[in-house]
Amino acid sequence: MSPLSVVPNRRILIIDDTPAIHQDFRKILSPENEGPLGKTEALLLGASRRPHQHFELDSAYQGEEAVELVKRAQAEGRPYALAFIDMRMPPGWDGLQTIEHLWKTDPQLQIALCTAFSDYSWEAMAERIEFGDQLLILKKPFDSLEIRQMASALTWKWQLAQDAASKMRNLEQTIEERVQELLSVSHLLHYDVLTGLPNSTLLGDRLSQHLSQSRRHDRQLAVMFIGLDRFKRINNALGHPAGDEMLKLVAQSLATTVRETDSVFRYGSDEFVVIIGDILHPQQTRGVAEKLLAAINTPHSVAGHDLTVTASLGISIYPYDGADAVTLIKNAETAMRNVKDCGPNNFSFFIEDMNLRARQQQTLETGLRLALQREEFVLHYQPKLDLARGTVVGAEALVRWNRPGHGWVFPSDFIPVAEDSGLIVALSQWVLRQACLQSQAWQKQGLPPICMSVNVSAIDFRQHDYVERLTRTLAETGLDPTLLELEITESVLMQNVDATIATLHAIKQLGVRLAIDDFGTGYSSLSYLQKFPVDVLKIDQSFVRDLGTDSNDAKLVSSIIDLGKSLNLSIIAEGVETLEQLDFLKLHQCEEGQGFYFSKAVEPDAFARFLVDSQQPHLPHP
Repeated sequence: MSPLSVVPNRRILIIDDTPAIHQDFRKILSPENEGPLGKTEALLLGASRRPHQHFELDSAYQGEEAVELVKRAQAEGRPYALAFIDMRMPPGWDGLQTIEHLWKTDPQLQIALCTAFSDYSWEAMAERIEFGDQLLILKKPFDSLEIRQMASALTWKWQLAQDAASKMRNLEQTIEERVQELLSVSHLLHYDVLTGLPNSTLLGDRLSQHLSQSRRHDRQLAVMFIGLDRFKRINNALGHPAGDEMLKLVAQSLATTVRETDSVFRYGSDEFVVIIGDILHPQQTRGVAEKLLAAINTPHSVAGHDLTVTASLGISIYPYDGADAVTLIKNAETAMRNVKDCGPNNFSFFIEDMNLRARQQQTLETGLRLALQREEFVLHYQPKLDLARGTVVGAEALVRWNRPGHGWVFPSDFIPVAEDSGLIVALSQWVLRQACLQSQAWQKQGLPPICMSVNVSAIDFRQHDYVERLTRTLAETGLDPTLLELEITESVLMQNVDATIATLHAIKQLGVRLAIDDFGTGYSSLSYLQKFPVDVLKIDQSFVRDLGTDSNDAKLVSSIIDLGKSLNLSIIAEGVETLEQLDFLKLHQCEEGQGFYFSKAVEPDAFARFLVDSQQPHLPHP
């Protein structure tokens, strides 16, 4: 710091019992007027003189009075930088006593002690007070130059010390703020903002610590992977704020259910992980799992609704199911996925067979991706017949996969994997395009035009550009929209009903027919059925299968046929396999049917031959 760049604190306190001494200090340090001689000199020499340094002086005549002045100066925020103190000030404190009291009041005050060596020796003063660089001895008698030099040096020294202390405080504050920022960033990196729980980033570190303790004490450890069941329904029905509130309540329930020594983490959007330490036997975790599921299933009031949610829970045990954090978490998640496949609101321990199934699923997904690129899929077509005339009036396109090195893969095996991986969108788009092209090909062969039915995936139907892609496919293939029928299940239609109705109307405007697939197995409702712009009700094969043996199914099928006719809808029954079933359907005036009684799904050429044969006036037999 340059002394010329800062205005220092020039406040000085003179402490002496002799008034004349105070006058001398003022003449030296704070002259009020240079007098006529100085002015004459300036005029004669023709130059201005540099002004003397001026100090702000206060006087105290006893040590007690000085202490009060120092206290007042500090209270006003204008402390003294320097005090000139006489050693002897009868009848009060002497200089050393005064210094002791002053430094208790203001430890930063610089001191110039005015004394003769005959008063106290240096050693005697050192025994009385502790001083370092804040005390200088001014030997009597002294001249004005010594006073001025000492006043200038010590006030600057005080100022520099204050500036250094201020900079240090600012530096410490900056460091503290930076540390708090880093701690805040670290907290954001390691803790979930919504629930306040540790997140997946911190999970690996904490689990590794738990594993170290378990190894040291030869104890078992449980990792529980929790996935909420169908949680998206809350977000879709009530909005994400309600879903977020429910997640916070679930997190609180989990945290209050486990012991303080256990840990709860938010792993994903609707997934949590719990670490249970100090396990004596794997079966000990059963009770914990049941308590956690019960806590999750507790009703909560959210957005004016009493909501409950269930969860699927998977358990892996150290050391049996893995020796490291990654393996234990993966195996617990695999067990949780297995629970979801079997049914919600339950728990399961990991077993190695689950890993085998998980690897098979992953291999199948990889194969699906390659199959789309290599065009390994084919379409087979199952005829739909007019039951009254016995002629083919339509075809349902069904995808098949002839996997190289494996043979034919059942749709029930690869369709769920396609849905879980999101590949179902690309696969559905391929099926739709191929079915439209095949319908056009048959017509070019001179075959009569028939209605081509294509199943619609729930995931594909919910894509924002579904109608746009459908329109583009129809335009590119040239198929008459009235010859295309989309089969949509009841469960798909009942998700987000308003959006569904809007999409259905957009499809109808294209001229495409709409059918409700598997009717009777889902959320059948007359009120909703009247709102949906559908053309066809398709009776599920589970009802058709037992027509001859189950009177309830017979009544239900009859009722569905009557319902459809009352709404001017076409009715088709799937899964027709016997003559008895066919006779029942014809008796109740079901218009169309499909099933193995007529034909299984066949390749395009075989279907073309069947279509030609069906034009004969008799029903074909298998």
